[in-house]
Amino acid sequence: METYKDSGLHPDIIRGVEALGFVEPTPIQKMSIEHLLEESTDLIAFAQTGTGKTAAFSLPILHQLEEDVPHVQAIVLAPTRELCLQIAKDIESYAKFMDVRVTAVYGGSPISKQIKSLQAKPQIVVGTPGRTLDLIERRKLRIEDVQFLVLDEADEMLSMGFQDELDAILANTPEYKQTLCFSATMPEGMKHLTKKYLSDPKEISAGKRNISASNVEHELYVVSSKNTYEAMRRILDFNPDMYGIVFCRTRRETQSIAEQLVNDGYRAEAIHGDLSQAQRDDVMKRFRNRGLNVMVATDVAARGIDVNDLTHVINVNIPDDPEVYVHRSGRTGRAGSSGISIVITHGRNMRKVKSLERLIGKTFETKLVPSGEDICEVKMRQAINELEQMDHVYELDPTLVEEAMDKLAHLSKADLIERFLGHEVSAILSRYRGARNINETAKKIKERGQRDSKSGAEAGFKTIVVDLGYRQKVNPSRLMGVINDVMEGTKIRIGKIDMDKTFSRIDVEERYAVEIASRLAGAKTGSYTINAYFEEGENAKPHRSSRGNYGGGRREDRNRRG
Repeated sequence: METYKDSGLHPDIIRGVEALGFVEPTPIQKMSIEHLLEESTDLIAFAQTGTGKTAAFSLPILHQLEEDVPHVQAIVLAPTRELCLQIAKDIESYAKFMDVRVTAVYGGSPISKQIKSLQAKPQIVVGTPGRTLDLIERRKLRIEDVQFLVLDEADEMLSMGFQDELDAILANTPEYKQTLCFSATMPEGMKHLTKKYLSDPKEISAGKRNISASNVEHELYVVSSKNTYEAMRRILDFNPDMYGIVFCRTRRETQSIAEQLVNDGYRAEAIHGDLSQAQRDDVMKRFRNRGLNVMVATDVAARGIDVNDLTHVINVNIPDDPEVYVHRSGRTGRAGSSGISIVITHGRNMRKVKSLERLIGKTFETKLVPSGEDICEVKMRQAINELEQMDHVYELDPTLVEEAMDKLAHLSKADLIERFLGHEVSAILSRYRGARNINETAKKIKERGQRDSKSGAEAGFKTIVVDLGYRQKVNPSRLMGVINDVMEGTKIRIGKIDMDKTFSRIDVEERYAVEIASRLAGAKTGSYTINAYFEEGENAKPHRSSRGNYGGGRREDRNRRG
């Protein structure tokens, strides 16, 4: 199959695809379309963001839909409302010349409106797991006759804690359906899910899993934690044509960085889970229209953001899950264009950097944060190029022009240009005059690594270990929230958070460490009781709470067994 016309898809579908300007299918589309048109077996497809996954499953589904049958024939599950809306929009575009109705259902929007849209009897429903299950339990969404069930970004749905919802939804579907699972990775939880609900599935993959796109460069900037924002700001100023996403771990960090950027004069905005749907739509509209050149986002909020011409992705520190980095970097370098994925981190994370390099099959180019002189030179050249390429000169009051000529007549051409350019970039010159070097030297990185290997934390911090990890559906943001809760509003600096499947290491201010450990021990998050202790090498001991126990970290029903 070289083109969509060779695929065997219905002519109306091909018309819809070609109306969007697409002629040749991507590798994952070729493999998926061929399988789904010829076989009725289940499918597991490995593909990264931006490889055309939506068309890969929706085009063959549209081909096999019965347009005159007014009930739900296909369910597509996705992790976020943004991705649901994007998938629904894409399917509607492909089905432009068909009589097919598509409905998106997701949280954060009135359920009454979605119930009304379901009453229009759509053939395809795209939904988030939580809202989809809610509508099924209300008996407003009937899925007992679905022919196709699609799990898009299945790995992400599991990492977000939707295992129970997926189990419940899949249990309500008929056995004879065809299940399609699209994912970038295969975590342990997904292996269990596919083994339980997919029948003898065929596996296809568009290239090696987790390998970074060849046209994406990976850059590394090493600075101390306190200089992270300054480094990012300098990188932005050094790349005046940047159009990209800055990724952060938490909503709070996202909002804080966006506010700092706006205060410093950048066209930036944050997108995270605390925004209403209307606010998120407004941010996305301005970003797509280039009203913003930088969007600061959490990973969850960025799901469903489909922008093909991003020049950069900036990672504020290294994500806890290395595979998240693959998702992030895959948002640039799309549609044949080149892209740059940047990591700003501190010297303690060199091991994580090496792990990322092994995962993506590429080496990071370690670069120096631009100096003040470098940035001023770039801004000066930008001003010169803009003047040279200016094709429209606004008409000015002749009297003012004459007055200016009289007052500036004593200046030479060189003096006039120098003064004009200096005025044009005065803000940048003022900001970076005497700017210090914030790069961490190789010596500093080595010394820091040696110190950290002994102490486990930066000076002024102490490491607390808690028996909560990814397996308990906890993330760094939740851990920070638990500490804030037990400390009842006391402002505490939190350093590095390293998470594993069943435990986490948290660096906290040393002066508060004993109190934090004491309050954490025995505290609850969800149905878990926390066990907290200090990391002191081989002599690490559990920290006994004032209630005389060590927590245990087990579910309440286990605790009750005695």
